[in-house]
This record gives sequence, structure tokens and C-alpha cells, in this order.
Amino acid sequence: MKYIKLLIAGFILLFISSVSTDTLTMYQITPNILLPWVVYISIRLDYKYCLTFTFFLSIANDLLNPQLLGFSTILFVLLSHFTHQHNNSFNKDKFLTILFSLFVINIAFYMIQWLYFSFSSYEPLFLLRKTLLTIVYNTLISCIVITGLFFVDRLRITLHE
Repeated sequence: MKYIKLLIAGFILLFISSVSTDTLTMYQITPNILLPWVVYISIRLDYKYCLTFTFFLSIANDLLNPQLLGFSTILFVLLSHFTHQHNNSFNKDKFLTILFSLFVINIAFYMIQWLYFSFSSYEPLFLLRKTLLTIVYNTLISCIVITGLFFVDRLRITLHE
């Protein structure tokens, strides 16, 4: 049941990120709502489930937002793999551990994007300032999303016929 709850939560976050991105945009920075979900399931689920869920939901995200088709899928799967591999030594029930992992993953994710975009026609220093703002804003939004996922995971839902 835990797997189904987190998969449904992922689809809800995908829906929210595709429908209401204009309301969450601040200073032309759109938060990536699926990134905290990827971090959370990478810490909480088994390796094969977290990579499978991450792959399929990031493919759906790329199909809904085709600006960089495949780029976010590759980043999400790699970040899910590294998060799962390096968080095995932490206590997975600690909320602060998950928030710290989320902050580090936000830095890694957006610095890789900055590196990718800095090779294009954009000005690298302007992109660096915008990337740093994006890291701060996305970390704040991600903390809110992680808190919601933490409560969803604690819900006791059973199916009876």
C-alpha cells in the first residue's frame, strides 16, 4: 500500500506541476515539484521501485514539458540512483536528514542545469545568479512538498471489500 500511496502522490504532483506552474512562478523561476518526490521515494523505497517510479514519472513529465526532452529524465534517474546509494547509512525516518538530502540534490540538479545552459547562448553570470535564486526558492517549495509527502506516507489507508 505504501508503494501505491507514493505513486499516486507522484501523479498528483505531476498534475499540479503541469497545471498550476504559473501560480507558483516567482521572478520567472518555476519550482520543480517532482524533485522532492524523487528524493523522498529514493530514501523511503526499495531500489527497483524507486528507479522504476522515477523513470516513468519523469518520462511523463518530459512529455508534458518537452523543452528539454529526455534531459530531466536522465537527471531524475541519476539523482534517484545516487540518493538511494548514499542515503543507506542515514536514519531514513529523520525529517532533517531528508531535508538535508533535498538541499544537496537541489544544488546538484540546478548546477548541472546551469552547466548545460551555460554552454548555450545565455550569459553564464546571469544564469549563475538565477540558478542560485532557483536553488533557494526550489528548496523552500521542496520542503513544503516533502512535509506533505511525509504526512501522506504516515497515513493509514486500507482497502476493504
